[in-house]
Amino acid sequence: MRAVLRWAAIVAGLALVVTAGLGWAAYRKFSGNIHTDHAAERVLERYAGERPPVLVPGARNILVMGTASAAQGGNGEPEAAVLLHLSADRQRAAAVGVPRELMVAAPSCSKPGGGAVPAAYEPFAVAFRDGGTACSIRAFERLSGIRIDHHLVVDVAGFQKIARAVGGRTLDRRGDLLSALPLDAHGGSLAHPAQLYGFLDTATSSLTADPGLSSLPALYELAGSLRKLPADGIAFRTVPMVKRGVVREPDAGRLFLAVRTDRPLCPHRAPGCAQPTPVS
Repeated sequence: MRAVLRWAAIVAGLALVVTAGLGWAAYRKFSGNIHTDHAAERVLERYAGERPPVLVPGARNILVMGTASAAQGGNGEPEAAVLLHLSADRQRAAAVGVPRELMVAAPSCSKPGGGAVPAAYEPFAVAFRDGGTACSIRAFERLSGIRIDHHLVVDVAGFQKIARAVGGRTLDRRGDLLSALPLDAHGGSLAHPAQLYGFLDTATSSLTADPGLSSLPALYELAGSLRKLPADGIAFRTVPMVKRGVVREPDAGRLFLAVRTDRPLCPHRAPGCAQPTPVS
């Protein structure tokens, strides 16, 4: 779960673009590499009236999903998903793991390639596979009451290439995808302009985002917010479940409430406090 969150390290290297002499041409190329998910945006706009309200202006909730296609040994389901919450004052963040098997009430959705998917009570990964990004977002919002402001889909194959580039490592799709990147993005194996160029070219080509996040300035701003957090400024949780993917109450309700209202995920049991749960 922590691994998917570390996608933000790729844009930390953007600070080196100008000093590396890559310039405007590289900026345009990398910007063009990022895929913009207009289809999901249209669906979410169509169902705007049924989505949760924004309770704390300035706070941001970003759903990050790592996927692998059938050609990569996957079946279109997310390999991992993380809800990234940034506090309104940007002094705190929370990374909440969303298990693949988490049961959600998926609404009736349109298939990405055409056709309809009936409403169903099913695992989060199935809602994503069958109905696409917008369907999985709407299903998670129904479950949690949390308004998703942005989404980001990361292609696992691209990140396999990145891992080899920065350290020769192979990646377990459920493993620690990018643990070395925060250091490498500032120097070491990526200090040379040519290596940095290839890194950013592969990284940006591996991303699909909503229109509000599918630009280098937006991604850089997000990465900057994460990098400026104090050492203990980010809390890691996983949506608590009982067997068969059903959320465990009242723990899940406390966790969702804390995120909705932009409150810290405190470490000790107290009324309304979101408790630690095992990190997957």
